Amino acid sequence: MYGLGVNRLGVTNVRGGFTPLALFASGEEGVWYDPSDLTTVFQVDGSTATVPWTSGAITDANRVGKLVDKSGNGNDIVQTTLSKCPALKLVDGLYYLEFDGVDDGLRSANIDFTGTTTMSVFSGARKEADEVAVVAELSDTFGSNDGTFRLASINGNVWRYSSKGTIGVNASATGYTPPVTSVLTGLSDIANDVTTIRVDGVEKASPTGDQGTGSFGDYPLNLGARNNGTLLQLEGRVYGLIVRGALSNASEIASAEKYIADKTGVAI
Repeated sequence: MYGLGVNRLGVTNVRGGFTPLALFASGEEGVWYDPSDLTTVFQVDGSTATVPWTSGAITDANRVGKLVDKSGNGNDIVQTTLSKCPALKLVDGLYYLEFDGVDDGLRSANIDFTGTTTMSVFSGARKEADEVAVVAELSDTFGSNDGTFRLASINGNVWRYSSKGTIGVNASATGYTPPVTSVLTGLSDIANDVTTIRVDGVEKASPTGDQGTGSFGDYPLNLGARNNGTLLQLEGRVYGLIVRGALSNASEIASAEKYIADKTGVAI
């Protein structure tokens, strides 16, 4: 039996007993991408395994053209242009995708979130530059589409989570001077005007601005850049991403953040 422990939210959890698959046990739409699971990481042909970079020059064999979705929803994320593929790296025992800040980006097919007005987003990310750049974005352009979210770096040493029904609201966490690696959580409830960002297990901002109406949309999910690597490219790393079409409770949040922290090498 697993031992019990009390997390930073004061919630008693089962140590070692959590996997993100539990977040989708009731059929929640979403994704779970884990670069440390090498059985889910492929080159641009979609069938050849990607070789983790450990030293020397990055080669085509280190490029990631496909990440398999582990949530059970089948929402794989891909890049078919070799030069726009991030590299899979293994450094100090941690796996991550390295985005070059120029044109790298991955993009899924449309994911139908129209059945929900709530969202939970968890990621381990690093930014190397003080920039406006996408970690994860639902739809190709947050500003032009309703029913979307964006998890991003913003210049001024900011991490930001934005949520939108018909009106966008930004939750910003300040003071994160690059290079910096963080465990990031974004929480949304369009109907009840919840937009929350948490960093390293701590709530940093939760503005209550009006998000308008409607549900989340039926859009592609972008990772590491906007619109398949064409804009707001991240110069940095992504250690993993979980997107769940539901508002997670305190125990689920704490478990997911601890899981991401272990993958990222951040202590929380």
